[in-house]
Amino acid sequence: MRQDCPECQRLWREYAAATTTHVDLEGKFRLTAPEPDSKSAGELSSRIASAATLRENTRRAIHQHETEAHGGVTGAGEIDG
Repeated sequence: MRQDCPECQRLWREYAAATTTHVDLEGKFRLTAPEPDSKSAGELSSRIASAATLRENTRRAIHQHETEAHGGVTGAGEIDG
């Protein structure tokens, strides 16, 4: 991330929020351990999948921005998970 780039900062904030949401939902799922076929398990699984998709899309947006705006990867390649 380039510290002087507002778009980098915005994208990384979005990625951090998406990651936090995804991890929190995964943790909630593990802690509550609903019955696999229960309605709440299905709803939570759906929310987890949506959070994972948002996280991945944000990761891709970071990579695309860094490649297009800054001529290469300056940090997105280091994103873990």
